[in-house]
Amino acid sequence: MSLAHDHLERMLAGVGPGDEPYHWHHLLGVLHAVCGERSPESETLLRRVASSSGHCRLDQSEGLPHAMSPEDVLRSLAVQTLAEWDLERHRDVIARAAELAGADHVSAIARSYLA
Repeated sequence: MSLAHDHLERMLAGVGPGDEPYHWHHLLGVLHAVCGERSPESETLLRRVASSSGHCRLDQSEGLPHAMSPEDVLRSLAVQTLAEWDLERHRDVIARAAELAGADHVSAIARSYLA
């Protein structure tokens, strides 16, 4: 398991690096690294991201550079990556992501793969 996988696991568990919350740009970099490495570990982790109902522990002092919640941004990127890798294999988690999404945009992305 790579360092990026470890960081994303910790984020899903609500734990930041040390006692500090993650920064938004760091979290996106970690997700990008996991999405860039197609492996069983990455697939399992992205499935967890797409179906997670938890909240990210982020440092908000720099603001969050997106209109969607951090969880929905991560969910959307995970859904898109899983669909690209193997839509049929991940259809179940994509449907779950559509149900969990707080943003209509994320639900629409997920449902577009299910049509």
